[in-house]
Amino acid sequence: MITLSNIDKYIESRFQRTFILKGIDLNIEQGEFVTLMGPSGVGKSTLLNIIGLLDEDYEGIYDFEGRSVNAMKEKQKSALHKSEFGYIFQAYHLIDELTVYENIETPLLYRNVASGERKSIIADLLDRFKMVAKKDLFPEQLSGGQQQLVGIARAIAGKPRVLLADEPTGNLHSSQAKEIMEVFKELNKEGTTIIQATHARENADYGTRLIEMLDGKIDKDIAI
Repeated sequence: MITLSNIDKYIESRFQRTFILKGIDLNIEQGEFVTLMGPSGVGKSTLLNIIGLLDEDYEGIYDFEGRSVNAMKEKQKSALHKSEFGYIFQAYHLIDELTVYENIETPLLYRNVASGERKSIIADLLDRFKMVAKKDLFPEQLSGGQQQLVGIARAIAGKPRVLLADEPTGNLHSSQAKEIMEVFKELNKEGTTIIQATHARENADYGTRLIEMLDGKIDKDIAI
């Protein structure tokens, strides 16, 4: 599904080149649950951003289902990003001025989903995450765990085939973190490909594959 070949990402200064990613070769099959682990600054988030088409400033080859991402025009990349990827951030990135319902609705509006279908999708998600009673609240009225659940609901509203999660439980209590990881496990069972970056080894145990990164490179690639 996703193939990265010899991916380099670096910062060029006057006297030297500092690599953030160096020689990354990675193949991810549909339906996998992959965990990227490693110390801060090792390139996990950068790799997620490249996979999710949020960062195009790199060298190397990226193929998505046999199609060259490098050869795509901006409009094609944008369409691929919107149709195939969902993104969950550590900092939630909810829109403060919008209610829970409106936050979840946002990606559906971008995709021009019809009003009736939007209502049905959002109703299902609110029910699934036990947020029906909070649909008219604003992010600041929610706990961290609740905000992250809204972030996940928003990310999967458009039924992306690939879910990218960057430290999704970093700001949460252990019980909230476990709840989030159980949701991921369920989504993966339903067929969603998940790639998460995390510091938490216990989060990796929910997945099918562990990739340990060191100094911008893949150090170990282990099936779980």
